[in-house]
Amino acid sequence: MESVGSSGVSSEIIIVGAGLAGSTLAAVLGQQGRRVILVDPHSTCPPVFKAEKLDVDQVELLRKFGLLESFFPNSGRWNEVQMGYDGRIFRTVQVEQYGINYADMVNALYAPERPGVDFRRASVEHIANTGHIQHVKLSGGEELTARLVVLASGISSGLEASLGLRRRMIQRDQSLVLGFDIAASPGQSFNFGSIAYYSVTPSTRIGYLTLFKIRNTMRANLFIFRTAYDPWVREFILDPERMLRRYLPKLSGVTGEYRVVSKVESGRADLYRADGNPQPGVVLIGDAFQSVCPSTGLGLDKILTDVDVLSACVSRWLETPGMGADKLADFYNDPRKLATDSRALQRAHHHRSAAIDPSLRWRIHRFLLHFKWRFEAAVESLRRRSDGFARSGKLDSISSAKAADPIICVSTAKNPRHSRPENRAT
Repeated sequence: MESVGSSGVSSEIIIVGAGLAGSTLAAVLGQQGRRVILVDPHSTCPPVFKAEKLDVDQVELLRKFGLLESFFPNSGRWNEVQMGYDGRIFRTVQVEQYGINYADMVNALYAPERPGVDFRRASVEHIANTGHIQHVKLSGGEELTARLVVLASGISSGLEASLGLRRRMIQRDQSLVLGFDIAASPGQSFNFGSIAYYSVTPSTRIGYLTLFKIRNTMRANLFIFRTAYDPWVREFILDPERMLRRYLPKLSGVTGEYRVVSKVESGRADLYRADGNPQPGVVLIGDAFQSVCPSTGLGLDKILTDVDVLSACVSRWLETPGMGADKLADFYNDPRKLATDSRALQRAHHHRSAAIDPSLRWRIHRFLLHFKWRFEAAVESLRRRSDGFARSGKLDSISSAKAADPIICVSTAKNPRHSRPENRAT
């Protein structure tokens, strides 16, 4: 094994980018006893509109890493998601989820005293990679060396081209997400933790609206399939409440009366993937390798899966000399990573087509889906009425009607624990 001291390298691993991917990887590798240098221009993550919710699979991976509890002070938790359509709730899912701002996620992971992690506030200007030692030049003139460099710098670093990699565009302007805060009307309160609410017609180009708590705030993320330059988007940003009432007119039927109480933030998503042969000594993770449509809810799945797979690979790689492309290919070819990357792309295409594709196939798909939702809404309504009767001691009076009615007899069992309510619906 090439040790840090004997090889004269600055650290075993240099991670470029202290976003969620880089910060999580640094924390995990530090816990494993690895010596890591984390490089980023910012000492803390500035406010940025990105992922704001942790779903069940992401929660389990963070719990596996021993990092979940660091998010608790700045997050809101709920155990139930209601799914709505056309002013009605059609399904209720029991699931552990958390709402937390992206910057709070990242800053919770960064701590100067975190074992094994040395932070450099700088930009990376150049990477000279080989099959053994990697040389990294920083903006202040400092030069670092390491056995492995991990690019976790998202879409803006520009370092890929110098490494013989290029970005292949799969779908430009795939989607847009609009984020804002809402509040219940004066004298009222929201009686839900989270709702995923779907549009009735493809002409709105709306995928769905998700509402969830971040601390004491009800946050809204609206996923739409429009470009950032669409006049509709500008109109929404200027007057979000009026646009919500116009394009999701029955939303208050599931939320109660509401008002928008913040400015609208926006985030654009292109689908792309880094192309080119694996490079010796350098690995790409997260958005540096492949982007994810936020409407799928799989962005954090991909990041955390990359971290989990790569942290296991690093332990093996450092046991033997060299850091050639053939060794690093183990990461890119890992079955779990391949499955996660593929699922993210497939679901992105599916969500877009299910929401707006005018072809006969997708019109039929939407007709059947909406019929199913209306049926489930009727069952859900009867279930809630039955629960109300049971609480008031009147359940026996409807038991014979329930047995005779085929709609009431349809199972209302909740989805499995690993369901993704905003993804499974389409």
